[in-house]
Amino acid sequence: MMRILLINPSYFSPREAAKRFQKYKQIIKSGNMYVHPFEPPLGLAMLATFLNKKGYKAKLADMQGEYLTDEALKRILVTYKPELVGITAMTPTVHRAIKIAGISKTSLPSVPVVMGGVHPTVDPESILTTEVVDYVIRGEGECSFLNLLSNHLVPTTEMTGISWKNRDGSVIITDKSPLIKNLNILPVPDYTLFPVETYIDYTSKLRGIRAISMMISRGCPYQCSFCAVSETMGSSFRILEPEKAAQQMIDLCKKFDLEGVWFKDSIFNLNPKWTISFAKYLILQKNPYKFQINTRIDLIREKEIELLKKSGLTQIDLGIEAGTEKSLKRLNKKITLEQIRSAVKLLKQKNIDISGFFMIGIPGEDEADIQCTFDLVRDLKLNKASVSIFTPLPGSKLYQEIMSENDACRDLKFYETHHFTETKKSYCHVPLKRLKELHQIMNSYFVKR
Repeated sequence: MMRILLINPSYFSPREAAKRFQKYKQIIKSGNMYVHPFEPPLGLAMLATFLNKKGYKAKLADMQGEYLTDEALKRILVTYKPELVGITAMTPTVHRAIKIAGISKTSLPSVPVVMGGVHPTVDPESILTTEVVDYVIRGEGECSFLNLLSNHLVPTTEMTGISWKNRDGSVIITDKSPLIKNLNILPVPDYTLFPVETYIDYTSKLRGIRAISMMISRGCPYQCSFCAVSETMGSSFRILEPEKAAQQMIDLCKKFDLEGVWFKDSIFNLNPKWTISFAKYLILQKNPYKFQINTRIDLIREKEIELLKKSGLTQIDLGIEAGTEKSLKRLNKKITLEQIRSAVKLLKQKNIDISGFFMIGIPGEDEADIQCTFDLVRDLKLNKASVSIFTPLPGSKLYQEIMSENDACRDLKFYETHHFTETKKSYCHVPLKRLKELHQIMNSYFVKR
């Protein structure tokens, strides 16, 4: 039985994370999930559960949730003695992921290292040329990872989703993994693989109820220019059967004594027929649990909202992003300010709490544009909000538009301190120092109300 260690890098060191949480505690309570990102590694948990069901022995080292230092990770590596190490990496954590790969190679020189996740999917070559990563899984990981294992870590060019480095240093890049069309074939992720109570405690502060996040879908048919989801999980939207998703929610709440869950999926209610079936199942089960969802402004439908509320919906997080038509167009949101105001008004009439996602520093913005966004924030009178500073994400259309071949952002070292609230560079007409000041002002607004 092959031992596999899957590692979730942290955004910050344990000491930095503790300081950051104390510094931003009130902003976190106001709903901002960007200042101290702390979400359970559901993707890795799904992969580990999938591999364990296939007869492998996969363990998860959650450096974020367990507040693991590099020294603690070294001890885990030496004690567990994995035969393969897998590391996930988003763009803001890719610098840490590379460092962790180096730690693994130093601790266990003969053990291969696989890296997957958003950043390796869109930029596999830079990952493989670091000398500490042997394979990259591109796209959805379950089937490609299993194929690599089944072929005894000897990939071929016919095996999509797996890129690798030959002994001579040459790099082979293959297409992304085929999308898993039917998510119902995947196992329910095992939440005990990570420190679940730690995440429940954080989520209760962020979202106001004893809860944890769930993900029941993959892919997005929309093409927002700042987002890379369609590049990593495809533009084909796939979701669990409504009854299965609803029952998983109920089971999760029972198992961990939760008040409810937050469906972290970017778009919860894309398909009206699915949404109605989901709500009706919960109503039939006399569901006692609450749930919160994310969705788009243009997917707020009155009858659907009424049914969801009856089935347990208490809060919707809306991707609003900007307060000018110009910026909304640059982000390719395909919504208008009028639609934003109308959707928020409807949700308030239905007594649904509202949290909004906002972004400042969008390419082309000046301070007047950012002020318009702040004016919209105050005018809407939302319950909560998450405010970020624009960050160019590899794989997104905006990244391609603003990056040149020799730009520093193509260097992995650029992301060492890059984050959705910490940036080294302004991409708009507002100087960096002033941009950060405006970000702080907007965050403070939700704390002081």
